[in-house]
Amino acid sequence: MKRKLLALVLVLCMAAGLCACKGAKKNEGTEQMEEESQEEAKPLGNQIYVMTAAPDHGWTGQGAAYAAAFVDEINLGIHGDYAATHYIADNGEAQNEQVQEILANNDAAGVMFWGCDESAKEGQQALIDAGIPWISYDRIVEGTMNQAILNYSGDNWQSGAAAAYYLVTHGMDPESTLVQFSGDASTVSQRRTEGFRKFLLGQEHYYDAEGDKTYTIEDVNQGKAWTQEEVDKLCTENYFEYNCEWSNEKAKGYIESNLSSWIEASKSTDNTMFVFSMDDEMSLAFLELLSGDAIDEDVKGELEALTVYMSAVGGMEEMYAVLRGDDEELSAAANTYFEGLMSVYYNPVMTQTAIRKLLDYLDGTWDYVLGAEDYEPVFIVDSGNVNQYEGFLGR
Repeated sequence: MKRKLLALVLVLCMAAGLCACKGAKKNEGTEQMEEESQEEAKPLGNQIYVMTAAPDHGWTGQGAAYAAAFVDEINLGIHGDYAATHYIADNGEAQNEQVQEILANNDAAGVMFWGCDESAKEGQQALIDAGIPWISYDRIVEGTMNQAILNYSGDNWQSGAAAAYYLVTHGMDPESTLVQFSGDASTVSQRRTEGFRKFLLGQEHYYDAEGDKTYTIEDVNQGKAWTQEEVDKLCTENYFEYNCEWSNEKAKGYIESNLSSWIEASKSTDNTMFVFSMDDEMSLAFLELLSGDAIDEDVKGELEALTVYMSAVGGMEEMYAVLRGDDEELSAAANTYFEGLMSVYYNPVMTQTAIRKLLDYLDGTWDYVLGAEDYEPVFIVDSGNVNQYEGFLGR
């Protein structure tokens, strides 16, 4: 009986041991399978996605062209072992759909994201949630910028400050008539407006990047900054603002419909008019209308009797041709109807700089700070210094 019990115990122990061994082997196999599955789920990590706004106006069009050229270089192997895809969109919702494609491809190393508008925040958040590094470029979308490895754009506050500096230098005061051609509702237009007004208030300076010199409102306004009441007066009483969506044609529509009203307002403000245009395309729209026959000759005569200064932003070769006097028709219109004309410049080749920064991050050669901001400096180009520069072809 004892022998039978001992034999039974031994059998049970051996069975338990076998089960334990089988269990251990199964656990090891499961862990290995899980590790392999996780490795398969990781992105391939060699695809650079470059997302740009649609080439709907001069600066944006040239920036997108520079982006396309750099994507071609990446695909030729010039910048390392990466491949690249260029996405173009004209609104943030379309960009959100593009991000879903990127996530589905499961191969993203990083994304250069030129947001079209605030709705692109959804796509940017999706990249953040997926752990994909990305650079926010030009139109910075608030709400996600703190999670970008870099927020990189032209210094739009400085673009606005430069315009204010130029117009005040030529006589703009709180009583003046001010016409503002804005781009859209993005941070680009918002910051240019802020920079313009903060310069007047003494809260922002203008730094001339080419001349390496800083100017304040006190330098051009008898040692005094404007008061908030004076800024409010300029931007309400004889103030005309239009959202032209960076479009030459839309600017022309606003000018044709409203020029007479601006002239009447200017007659009551010492016969002066100041134009703050946020893009060369919109300034060129004004010149093109004045050189054609769409505007009544009597209206043109009234405008010619005024003192008008216009600032712009961009650096288009078409604008530089006007400033140099090389464009016979538009230069003649500028000389006839404007006492002064300038363009604030920053180079659209910076689109390639943004992509290079992303590659530097991926290669481990750049010490980044999450959410950091970097801005391309600006400077004023007018008839006095235009021969030193070559603009970009915007059309």
